[in-house]
Amino acid sequence: MIAELTETSRSLEERKHQVDLVIAVLQAEEEADQVRVEQVGHEEEKASGSYGDTEKMEEDSEESSSA
Repeated sequence: MIAELTETSRSLEERKHQVDLVIAVLQAEEEADQVRVEQVGHEEEKASGSYGDTEKMEEDSEESSSA
């Protein structure tokens, strides 16, 4: 009986270790996804910011050529 319980305990420890590894991988993927989302957000901000600057420069040049 003790031997069976010991074997069951070892088996459960192995399964726990496997589940812990899966959890670690999923957490790493989630963190990587979050970093990608943040990078895309920053790139979109930069892109929209530079577009807005170009538009402003065009307006300025139109005003100066009109004068």
